[in-house]
Amino acid sequence: MITYIVATIIVIGWLVFIHELGHFLAARRMGVKVEVFSLGFGPRLLGFIRGETEYRISAIPLGGYVKLYGEHPESLPSIVETEKAFAFKKTWQKAFIVISGPLANFIFAFIAFWLIFVLIGKTYTPPKIGEVLPSSPAEKAGLKAGDHILEINGKSIKSFEDLLMELRRKDTPDPILLKVKRGSEVLEFSIVPQMVEGTNLFGKKTRIPMLGLKASPEQVEEKFGPISALLLASQKVYDFTALTFLAIYKLFTGELPFSTLGGPITIGKFAGESAKMGLLAFVTFMALLSINLAVINILPLPMLDGGHLVIFGIEAIKGSPLPLKTQELLFKIGLILIIGLSVAVFYHDILKLLSGWKFP
Repeated sequence: MITYIVATIIVIGWLVFIHELGHFLAARRMGVKVEVFSLGFGPRLLGFIRGETEYRISAIPLGGYVKLYGEHPESLPSIVETEKAFAFKKTWQKAFIVISGPLANFIFAFIAFWLIFVLIGKTYTPPKIGEVLPSSPAEKAGLKAGDHILEINGKSIKSFEDLLMELRRKDTPDPILLKVKRGSEVLEFSIVPQMVEGTNLFGKKTRIPMLGLKASPEQVEEKFGPISALLLASQKVYDFTALTFLAIYKLFTGELPFSTLGGPITIGKFAGESAKMGLLAFVTFMALLSINLAVINILPLPMLDGGHLVIFGIEAIKGSPLPLKTQELLFKIGLILIIGLSVAVFYHDILKLLSGWKFP
């Protein structure tokens, strides 16, 4: 249990720190006074003042914030130092400060993946057939153990994982063309897969194509130089960003159940499990969660960074700020949405605990 608690504190604390640090550094760069830099919400537990900023740790460790001078509409009448006030900065400056939080999370994920590729490398299973299941589509097509798969539907693959990913892109039993190396020969096979019950990437029950192949037990370790790792890290961040957006889209369309969302308890469970698996798994989990946090924050919803960007975009188009009453209304709507979402996420977290989740 201690491992889970410590891992959760490290994950949430570090990612919140990175996010708020992005806002903080951007604000300072734009000449905006930062009044408070807080890890956590609610009552102040401890802290200190340095310069114009109070740095604090607060009681509720489920987030954090930076309080900017002249940030809230209701504070405008009391502003004295207009040159240091957020509200009096140019639209692009305010947008830069807001986007820097999610950007910091993306940058952290990129650096984490880059370090993993440079220092540890990548381990994968080569696309070599270890076993062909009896009476399977692969056996009927003539595939044999020892065959090395080069391409699937004209696309080159490097690992057995690539083969599985390509197979799961379809949910219909369309013929699949494999190019295979057997000894010194290169052969082609057309296989009609068998559709079986399974789950997609988002955990939803569906029918997936099955060829009847098992991978060989071989593992390949590949090292990367600092330059080549840059491209790989960029691709990794892009892939998981696109996957997160896709998951959000499927939530709104109802294809992905809302119950799949996780809150602090879910994060704690996976943080603890990844920590037990070792540093590589733990850092990878933090990088993925950092991307998730960045994507959620740039959604165009009031109270989120993305909602602020929408308001700044409207300001840029109309040439003047939105009326204060309009801004206050939008923020109240956003607050209600955030509170409602938080309650729903906590509710599903508790249901998962009651259904048998355990924290050793």
